[in-house]
Amino acid sequence: MLADEFTQQTLQIRKALDSPGADQHDRVCHPNVELERVVTKIRGLPGLSRFLLPSLFPDLQQVAHEGPVIIVNATKYGCDALILLVDRHPLHIPLLITKAGVREMTSKLGTLTVRAKSMDVTRDLAIMLWELWDEVVHPVVNLLQTIHPSQSRIWWCPTAELSLLPLHAAGPFRKGQLNLANIYISSYTPTLTTLIRARRHDVPHPASKGKYFVGIGQAQAKGENELVSVGAELANIGQRVDGLATLIHIEGQDSCISRVTEELVKSEWVHLACHGIPNRKHPFESAFALRDGHFTIERIIRTELQNAQFAYLSACHTTVGDEESPDEVIHLASAMQFIGFRSVIGTMWAVDDGETNKITSMFYDNMKDECGRLDYTRAALALNRTMKKLVHIPFDQRILYIHLGA
Repeated sequence: MLADEFTQQTLQIRKALDSPGADQHDRVCHPNVELERVVTKIRGLPGLSRFLLPSLFPDLQQVAHEGPVIIVNATKYGCDALILLVDRHPLHIPLLITKAGVREMTSKLGTLTVRAKSMDVTRDLAIMLWELWDEVVHPVVNLLQTIHPSQSRIWWCPTAELSLLPLHAAGPFRKGQLNLANIYISSYTPTLTTLIRARRHDVPHPASKGKYFVGIGQAQAKGENELVSVGAELANIGQRVDGLATLIHIEGQDSCISRVTEELVKSEWVHLACHGIPNRKHPFESAFALRDGHFTIERIIRTELQNAQFAYLSACHTTVGDEESPDEVIHLASAMQFIGFRSVIGTMWAVDDGETNKITSMFYDNMKDECGRLDYTRAALALNRTMKKLVHIPFDQRILYIHLGA
C-alpha cells in the first residue's frame, strides 16, 4: 500500500539523517527519490491532489462559511487585522497599536490576573479591556457590523503575543455602549486548517443520541493544592447529562494516566476537572495533573481517538503556550484539538476552584438544543450566555474561559 511505502521511505530518510557519515548523502538520496515517487502516486488519488502541498486560497476561504475569521498579527513592521469572508476578498484593517504596545498589554494582563487571586481587579481589568477594544477589536467590529449580522458567530485567529489577550472580552465598558460579547459570539482557532479539520463531516450529527461522556476529576494530585470543588462539579454535570449520554466518572485513585488514556480513546465528550500545569519553557511538558503523575501534551498527542467531539478543560492555564514562541500554539487545548476534539473550552489563566461549579452547571444547561439533546456546536453560544448571566462571580473568572473550534 502507498501508505506503507510512504512510512517506510520517511523512516529510512530519518534514520539516515540521524546517522552522520561520509556516505550519508547516498543513504538519503535513494529513499528521497523513492519518496517523491510515492508522493506523486498519492497525489493521483481522488481528493489527494494537494497532499503535502500548501492549501490553495479558495480552499482556505471555506473556513469562513459559518462566519468571518479574523487573523490579527503584531510584528515590528506593524499590526493588522485580516477578515476572511467566504464570498469575497479578505478585508484588511491597519491597527494603530504597535508590537511594543501589545507586549505592554500582555504584561499588564499577567500582573492583573495574579493580583486577582487576592484582591478585586475589576476596574483595572475593565480599563485594560477598553484599551484592547479601542486599539484592536473596535476597528474590526466597526467594519464587521456593516457586513455581518449581530448575535452571530465570529472566529479570532490571533498570532504572536496577541494570542495571550482576551479579545472576546474587549469592550468600551461604558453605560449605553455594547461590549463585544453583546454584539458577536466569539470563538478562537490557532490556525485556519485546525478549524477546517474541526468541521469535517465524518461523524454522526452533533446532536445525535448515545454519546460516550467521560468525566475526569483529580482533586488531590501529588504536590498540588487540593481542589475542593471537583467532586461536586462532576456530580452536577452528571445530573445534567443523565439520560443524554453514557456517563463514565473517573475520580480519585482511578484517575491515573493509563485509565484516563483508555477512556479518552472511547470518549465523544470529555470533562477534565484537575490542575493544569503549564510549562512555558518546554510546552510539550505542559500537563494535566493526575493521581500518578503528569498527563503531558507529549503523551496526549499520541492518543488515537475514534469519535471525539467536545472537551471542557476545567483546569488552569490550558491555552498558555511557549513563552518565546506563542505563535507555535502548543498548549493543552490545542493538543486536545490535535487528537480530534472539534470543540474545546479552555482557560487563559488561573481558575478559581470555588467558582467552577457554578460556571459548569449553567454551561451544560445551555449545551442542550431545542429538543433537549447535547450538541457540541452550541459550545460557543453556551459559554457566551453563561458568562453574561453569572454577573455575581469575579470579573476575572467570567472572562478567562474561551471556546476553540467548531
